[in-house]
Amino acid sequence: MIPVFSTIQQPRMKYIWVLALVAVGLSSLASAPATGAAEKMPSREMVFSIVRTSDPACEPDCPEWIAADGDISESTETAFRAILEQAGSRNLPLLVNSFGGRVDVAMAMGRLIRERNMTVEVARTDYRLCEPWDAKCKPAFKDGAYYGYANLTFGVCNSACPILLAGGVRRIAGPFTRLGVHQIVTTRQKYRNMYKVYQERLGNGSIVTRKELVERQRIGTVRSTELRDSLRSDLETYLTAMNVKPALIGLMLSTPPEDIRYLSLEELKSLGVVTDIHEIERLVATGICRSRTRPQNCLLRK
Repeated sequence: MIPVFSTIQQPRMKYIWVLALVAVGLSSLASAPATGAAEKMPSREMVFSIVRTSDPACEPDCPEWIAADGDISESTETAFRAILEQAGSRNLPLLVNSFGGRVDVAMAMGRLIRERNMTVEVARTDYRLCEPWDAKCKPAFKDGAYYGYANLTFGVCNSACPILLAGGVRRIAGPFTRLGVHQIVTTRQKYRNMYKVYQERLGNGSIVTRKELVERQRIGTVRSTELRDSLRSDLETYLTAMNVKPALIGLMLSTPPEDIRYLSLEELKSLGVVTDIHEIERLVATGICRSRTRPQNCLLRK
């Protein structure tokens, strides 16, 4: 790196000399696992919505839930907080369907889920009228709820999604849902920084050296599958707090990021990734609101 000098004149000789200094540096993004090759799908940020079962047999008292579908991105935690605010005091179950995304955001969401004592289930939500990520789609109700139904058979929770799932007080999956992990990919942005370095004479005659950032250009990215000690420690602490065995990290590290390691039902249970395995959508089944112990996620709409 060869510095480039340029001379300028300033009134009263305030600046003695100016140096334009170019430096190349890395700025780390939070760890972001890529999705496995077997599950490569068009990327779409996670969308949240409050959904009411579309089966008319339960009316006027039907189960409702929060649906989460899409990638866990930088803005997902903010969107999640917004849907929780929309739900208010109701402790609705979270039905998640995701191919993964950012680990740091998944952990932040998991902590929030645990604070609210939420139940999380791996399930895809299918909508009766239209899908909320379609800009033209309008909610079925004035309070923003949609009509839909849950589908455990085609539910997916891969990559960073099991980290989010770990936050649930109850963590439910079906025998035909897919939960997979792989190595964490840390992405760093590579920048070229231009600095102006100059000396300034103070009023008492002394000279000080100052440095100012003039320009910053992004010149590429650097990707690594090496798990930093600090991130591994954070993951171990998080999983332990959520009653999930940190041995899950070993399964992640053993699988390349372009692949996916699906966890068997035995592994899901033994590692504590899930607490319950159900064959049907018990949390949002049509008849649950008529049971003796009426679930909290039932709502009477007249």
